[in-house]
Formats: sequence, C-alpha cells, structure tokens
Amino acid sequence: MLENDIIEPSYSDWSSPCILVPKPDKSYRFCTDFRKVNSVSITDSFPIPRIDDCIDKIGDAQFVSRFDLLKGYWQVPLTERAKRVSAFVTPDGLFQYKVMPFGMKNAPATFQRLVNGIIADLQNCEGYIDDIITYSDTWEQHKNQSDALFKKLSDATLTVNLMKSEFCHATVEYLGHIVGQGQVKPIKAKVEAIVNFTQPNNKKEMMRFLGMAGYYRKFCPNFSVIANPMTDLLKKDAKFIWSNQCAKAFDKLKAILITSPILIIPDFTKQFKLSVDASDTGAGSVLSQNDVNDIEHPICYFSKKFNRYQKNYSTIEKECLALILSLQHFDFYLGTTLYPVIVCTDHNPLTFIHKMKNKNQRLLRWSLMLQEYNIVIKHIKGRDNVIPDTLSRVNYVLHLKFTLHLNFFKGGRCHVLHDIVMCV
Repeated sequence: MLENDIIEPSYSDWSSPCILVPKPDKSYRFCTDFRKVNSVSITDSFPIPRIDDCIDKIGDAQFVSRFDLLKGYWQVPLTERAKRVSAFVTPDGLFQYKVMPFGMKNAPATFQRLVNGIIADLQNCEGYIDDIITYSDTWEQHKNQSDALFKKLSDATLTVNLMKSEFCHATVEYLGHIVGQGQVKPIKAKVEAIVNFTQPNNKKEMMRFLGMAGYYRKFCPNFSVIANPMTDLLKKDAKFIWSNQCAKAFDKLKAILITSPILIIPDFTKQFKLSVDASDTGAGSVLSQNDVNDIEHPICYFSKKFNRYQKNYSTIEKECLALILSLQHFDFYLGTTLYPVIVCTDHNPLTFIHKMKNKNQRLLRWSLMLQEYNIVIKHIKGRDNVIPDTLSRVNYVLHLKFTLHLNFFKGGRCHVLHDIVMCV
C-alpha cells in the first residue's frame, strides 16, 4: 500500500485498529476497524439506488455491457482532514490513507455521488456504486454509448477492471442476477452455494442461510410460509431444535432455486395483473404481465406469513389483508401505472369490497386504503388460481421435485422410487 501510494506515514491524533481477514484463496484482506470513527461521523444521506430499479430499467435491451471500477474507493482522494481521521495503527507504526478506505460509513454514498455525476448526461446507463451498466437495442447505439461512457471515465481519471467487466453481451451478471433480453435469473454460482449449504446447527448458521436464500426471495413462490418453521427458531426465547418440518422447509427452499426460475422485466406501458390468495397461515401473490403472444409471465412473487393476531381474522379479512399487503409490496410498480391493475382472486366477496356496507371497522379502513390504487378486482375459480394459492400454502410437490433432482445427480434410483411413494 505504501508502494502504490495508497497510504502514508501519519502523525494524526486518530488511531483505528486493523485486522487481517483470510480470503478463500488463502491470502489475506487488510481491513481497518472504523467503528469508532463511524460512531462520531455525520451521516451522508445521499441515496443508494434500489437494486430492483437498476435491473428493471434494463428492460428487453439486446446489447448489455457491465463495467467494474478497479478498487473503486481507492480512486477517490481524501482531503487533509479526512486523511488524519483515517489513521490506523500497525506493528510497524501509524499510517493514514491518502484515498478513501473501505469501511467508512459514508464511503458508499460518496462514491455513488461520484458515479451519478459521471453518468448523469448518459442515456441508458445506470450505476450502483462501482458497477456501471449500459444497455441498448442496436449495435450502433450501444457502441456510441460505450464510447461516451469511456470518455467520461477517462476525464474523471477512473480505471476500469477489465477482468470483471463484460462487453456487448446479450445477458450479463449484474448485482447478483443475470439480466438482459427482458429476463432476470439468479446467478448459478450463488444458487449452488445455497443448494450446497449444510444443515444449520445454530441460530447464527440459520441466519446465514436465510440471508443467502432471502436475497432471491422474489424468485421463490411461498418463501415466507415455507421458511416459517426455520424463522420460528430465530425467536428470542426459542430453543434451536431441528425438526422434520425444518428439514422439509430447508429442502423446499433449495428446490425452488435449483429449478432455475426466470422472471421478466416489467413493461410500464402495459397492464399489470396481480393474482392474490390467502390461507390460514399466510398471504401470497404474483405480479405478472402478458407478452406479445398474450402469454402471461411472472414479474415477481410475494408471500408473507400472518402473525398470531392475523391468523384469527375471518376469511374475508385475510383475503383483503393479502390484497393490501401485496399492493403495498408492489407499490413502486403499481403506484403510477397507466392502466387499471387487474386483481384476480378466488374469494368472490372481495370483489364487492368497495360496495360493502357493514360495521366491520377493519374492512372499512382497508376499503379506504384501496381507494388510492387504480384496481379492478375480478373473481376467478379456485382451481384456476393456482399460483397464488400455492404461494399461501406449503407446497409438497417442490419437495418431490428437489428429491428427484438430487437423486438424479447422485444416481440413487431406488431412493427416487421410495421418495415418490412417500410424497404421494
């Protein structure tokens, strides 16, 4: 770091500790513990973009390029005062950073402001901290956009990491997803890490698994209800006892991701369709749109388990609550839509929610909340409301499908037949 002009000897009255963290390749990552500095720093509230917003803007672009900035934070110089504050102690003496270090709480906001200023005048270009993506429908347009971006980066003296960048692809890996051609998929390597995760033995390992799987929960129908036995183990006074229900939930979440789910990117010029349903344990919904061939495709899944009070609601209250929760979750899609949102439900009384005249204060309040949304509620038969009905219930077919996948790869034919019989 001294040789590369990253740090310099310091005479500061500040001093933060350091630690070496082992990396997978058995080398070490040099980390500075800025917790004390962060606790007395004024917060920079510059907004970080929503990951879903960055992904949705790519749409059905035919050409996509992603650029990673090499050691992005280290490309931002520090002021003299900031250098003194960044000082850290080592066995070889006191040093301070000359560039913005990792670990300071305002570093992401500072770098995001820099990136936003660089790409502000560029069309079809988005930046999430050190990941910049440009997308277009034609090759000529994409080449011109890339040239303009390179000029901006050159003027700002920023360096691109070519090893982690992807040029002119149909699909690229971006923010943990594979995007392009109007589709969104989880990255295979991350899914494999989840599938290969061993059975948790304590609450900390359980939190790690749920955190990994939860990042892709929008791909997972019925996520919250399936994960219910595991999330119950994280309650304050709950003892960690791995039950058969936890094992089934553990396998089902893996089963959903191993089937390589695919979502489409929303088109805000088309009408949205929201299918909702509620069960005794939770609510589920799916936001979808029709393509040019009038075939319906999912945009995002949503599910939420009911708390102990909501489980005592009447059927109409649970169905209405499922609608309210779904609309609130998808508000950033449905709040400014051009067309009325088609809401499909298998509970016919819900279609009269705006016309109800009763003394149920809860339904009355929810009816007023629905007034702000441009929705048209339609009744469909229960047997046709397959997806949201599945989202609100525990789906044992997923366990069968996952078992077939695992035994196919392991070559366990006799176990496959046994598991089919047991599941049926």
